[in-house]
Amino acid sequence: MRDTTLSRVQTDIVAKIIDYVRREKLPADSRLTESQLAEEFGVSRSPIRAALQLLADKGIVISAANKGHYLARDSSTLDAIDLTISPPSDASLYDRIAMDRMRDGVAEQFTEASFMRRYDVSRAQLVRTLTNMSHDGLVRRSTGHGWIFMPSLNSAAAYAASYRFRIIIEPAGLMEPTFLLDRPAMARCREAHEQMLVRAKKGKLNGREIFDTNAEFHEMLAVMSGNRFIAQAIEQQNKLRRLSEYYVYDDESRIQTLVREHCEIMDGLVAGDQVWAATLLRRHLEIASRLAPPFAELSSERVPKA
Repeated sequence: MRDTTLSRVQTDIVAKIIDYVRREKLPADSRLTESQLAEEFGVSRSPIRAALQLLADKGIVISAANKGHYLARDSSTLDAIDLTISPPSDASLYDRIAMDRMRDGVAEQFTEASFMRRYDVSRAQLVRTLTNMSHDGLVRRSTGHGWIFMPSLNSAAAYAASYRFRIIIEPAGLMEPTFLLDRPAMARCREAHEQMLVRAKKGKLNGREIFDTNAEFHEMLAVMSGNRFIAQAIEQQNKLRRLSEYYVYDDESRIQTLVREHCEIMDGLVAGDQVWAATLLRRHLEIASRLAPPFAELSSERVPKA
């Protein structure tokens, strides 16, 4: 079967659809509608359509004219599937630009012409890549003709300050009088963590998936605080962390530790012990804050953060 190349966004959607099918434990013949999936993932129908076509090519989905898309096999069989999705042709350029920014090798503001010369690429390829980075919240167009990198944690001082801020804010959110446990959200989060461990053992997990699951966990807790200012603050912190932490999640033992610590915090909340959960969350962040920043030495041992 031919190998399929998708855009970065479409590739992410394929993984999200597979995770959705697993999480919902869908049986064979379950219908998958473009509109439902687009609403579920907060995207347009176009990347959903491309992702479903790839899944149809791989025999995971059945696509029938005028009938839509149906799951060809039970969700329990999907772990054994090798999708063999080629990385998008622009992925290498995306990573080179991101790494250079993490190393402070490129300026905060830049023009397309300067990057075309630096990376020896066409304008079309560069614009596609920058558009993908913009969708990920890493860059934005400036008011003129150039682009601007969004703020990120690419200095030791900023990284340390971010963790100090999170250590103050996140545990406090669990102690807010407006805190309300969202059991369905907690169940979905726990399932995502369990799937992360399964995929990590099989070598099928990438840094983006780990970061997203990690970030969603911390944002979930912030939202449950019932304090919108705390929720907004943690969402902003995750945006700042995104660039520096996409490329450091390749230590399976640390992934196991992260999942265990997150689950212990969730167990405390489910048991109704917010004080203990807040203590565990503070400890979790304090331990992570003592690890070397990922951009300090990209060639050295890499470990995921909290």
